[in-house]
Amino acid sequence: MDTKSLLEEIWNLSTYGQDKFLKVREELKIKTKALLKAYQSQGRALEDPFAPTRTRTLSLPESEIGDLISGAVCLVTGGSGCVGSTLVEDLIPFRPAKIIVLDWEMQSFGSIDCGSTDLIFEEADLRQAKQVMDVFKKHRPDFVFHIAAQRNPGLAEKEIVLTVDTNILGTYNLILACESTNSVKRCVFSSTGKASRYFTEEIYAGTKKICEHLFTTFHRIGRVKYGMARFTHILDNSLMNQSLRHMAMNEDCVKVHSQSKFVTAQNVGEASKLLLNALLTCDGEECGFLLVKHLEWPIESLEVALYYIHLEGTGKPIIFTGNPKGYEEKFFRGQLDWSTPHDLNLLINVYENKKRKVNQEEDIISSSIVPAKTKTVEKVIRDFQKVDPTPESYAHLLSGSLESLFADSLSEVNPMDTLDILKWGTDKDKLKHDGAEIDEFEKMIALFLKSLEAKGFVKEHLEKPNH
Repeated sequence: MDTKSLLEEIWNLSTYGQDKFLKVREELKIKTKALLKAYQSQGRALEDPFAPTRTRTLSLPESEIGDLISGAVCLVTGGSGCVGSTLVEDLIPFRPAKIIVLDWEMQSFGSIDCGSTDLIFEEADLRQAKQVMDVFKKHRPDFVFHIAAQRNPGLAEKEIVLTVDTNILGTYNLILACESTNSVKRCVFSSTGKASRYFTEEIYAGTKKICEHLFTTFHRIGRVKYGMARFTHILDNSLMNQSLRHMAMNEDCVKVHSQSKFVTAQNVGEASKLLLNALLTCDGEECGFLLVKHLEWPIESLEVALYYIHLEGTGKPIIFTGNPKGYEEKFFRGQLDWSTPHDLNLLINVYENKKRKVNQEEDIISSSIVPAKTKTVEKVIRDFQKVDPTPESYAHLLSGSLESLFADSLSEVNPMDTLDILKWGTDKDKLKHDGAEIDEFEKMIALFLKSLEAKGFVKEHLEKPNH
């Protein structure tokens, strides 16, 4: 039986649900075993798909960083988490006077040789502006790394108020603390490759995209210099990777959202080094972001699941559960700059790719977002501060805010780039190959077309999307 037929049969058997799982379990095990064999015949699921990711590293201009932060006070929000604790350890060799770890709930940090650096823990909730301001007044940091966030896309759809309050309003509180504390010179934000989407209806991605606009705006109008690093799937604290391995070892089946669901990945050391590099580069005219250049080709989550089944030798069956909210948006092919197909990167969109630069070591890409107007960004924050914080009101406001920011930024782009995006993103053959429909991108495409009309591109001159 071919791979396509096996996948279809597993899908069909998966629809029986938990109450009837025992009746189809043995059949699912047989189909999964055959699917594993089919993948391995293609050279897949034999070895850890993430193996190259685990050992990659990034360049770091250590002498420049040492000159900047030696004797300084550094503050790390979310500093007891996976990325934050790695960054703290990476900061210590550069001998800052103090490192302030700000977190709303301290996790186990382990034993660290801090040398001459004072490591200080402060419990504070970013959603509480006074708590944040009090920490800044007490310690007067020179450099701030903002990592704290609600980072689970699935949880974001269930806990909308928590996610918006933490990721957007919490970030705004932090920026205000930076601006009002004269000691602060630079602040770096950890964003996500999901923010490169032109427009999104997903809560987590949307909050991070608004934060990128906040940092870009305050870099332009504020006193402090701001920078950003865009992360992708961080393997060391990957919810997906941890869950799949746990299920392969301990549960009756391995639940996978769907076939053909791909992720790019980086390791936590790369994340920390991106933040340190961003600290050096954030004194430019624009608020830039950095990302890893040499990401491996995206890895299918189904292949990861099959590898862990193979590794554990348990013969567990695969079950497809469908994509939950927070993981539903289809890939828009116009996201990528196909004029340079040899150098595609999923964390940077076409407009941003036109401004990309590569460092001397050729392992880090830098660029900047297309900014929205200051008054538009300020209105977004005011609206969130005024609205009654309910899941419904926040979701509605988030969608409208992202639409306004996107429409605003489109006034600044080259219309010829927009035409290319529409050409690449609406090709009917490519849509079919991706299992997507043009209607799934209707709102985004409408905004593209409206921006072109505003610039004098009348409809009859536009290449019509291939329905």
